[in-house]
Amino acid sequence: MDLIYFLLALSLLVLLHELGHFLMALRFGIPIEEFGIGFPPRLATLFTWRGVRFTLNLIPFGGFVRPKSDPEMQEHDALRRAPWRHQFLVVAAGPVVNLLIGVVLLGLIYTTYGLPAEREIVVWYVEPNSPAMQAGMQPGDRILAVDGQPVQDVQTLHLLIRERLGRPMRVTVRRGEQTLDLQVVARKNPPPNQGPMGIRVLPYGWTPVSFIEAWTYALRTTGEYAYALASFPVQVLQARFTGAPRPEGELIGFRGMYTSLRSAFMIDRLLGHRLPAYSFSLIAMLSISFGVLNLMPIPALDGGRLVVILGEALLRRRLPVRVEYAIMFLGFVFLMFLMVVINLREWLPQ
Repeated sequence: MDLIYFLLALSLLVLLHELGHFLMALRFGIPIEEFGIGFPPRLATLFTWRGVRFTLNLIPFGGFVRPKSDPEMQEHDALRRAPWRHQFLVVAAGPVVNLLIGVVLLGLIYTTYGLPAEREIVVWYVEPNSPAMQAGMQPGDRILAVDGQPVQDVQTLHLLIRERLGRPMRVTVRRGEQTLDLQVVARKNPPPNQGPMGIRVLPYGWTPVSFIEAWTYALRTTGEYAYALASFPVQVLQARFTGAPRPEGELIGFRGMYTSLRSAFMIDRLLGHRLPAYSFSLIAMLSISFGVLNLMPIPALDGGRLVVILGEALLRRRLPVRVEYAIMFLGFVFLMFLMVVINLREWLPQ
């Protein structure tokens, strides 16, 4: 079921992106031939509205907007024949919608709960046959103390555990209305990606804020995350060629996105949120990432098209159709290669 939610979330982000292009094109009277849900081959035409065919296509991920064109004439389609300002706004509308989705989702979270604050540590997963499972620890337990020493942040918890590797320690947890003392022996040499106790934890808590503060923080968080994403490739190149510290983070493919979102679904179900805060937060980050990626000046992406539009505006001449198609095709090939590399890396042993 989580896989279905994941595919629906990604598809919705892509469709809303395309809807941004579509609505802006309608705003400027640019004729649109088709709004496709999914990618061809076409399965059916759902309906026609204002001369636009809304179609359902076989490949369920994403969608597209096709401006009107004359197949018998080797010339630009209706969008590329529009004034450059209109072209620019239509192309930019898709990524802007994705950034706005990030603001809206984060704003809803902060309005409902407040700003994130590290007030307690929640266990959200216990590895099978781990010391924590043998001691009776369960998902949803709140870790209060280790050997009587209070724990309020993840760093303190890790430090206290490392000091007690290989010997019994008393872990105090709150489970519902109960407070329990569990005897745990943390492993010195745990299996990969499990940790000494075999638990996955997260800092949890909220600080209530006003409506204005919540939405201001949502805007700021979106801007900071977008800037970090946009500057990431530059920082990677600097680290490679100048010896500067490598930035934290990495590019993830569909497996990484699915794993992260599945974990967020599990956490929200565990905590019983009336609004799925962790799922919404991750979907917001994915939407912002999608918007920033599309603004990169790479042919076949919206950012590449924006560069072409601005270049034509400055030079006061249009690229020949064949040249434009060749550039976009090369950009598409590069993107497909990059996607294959990123996704293969997640499946192949490191």
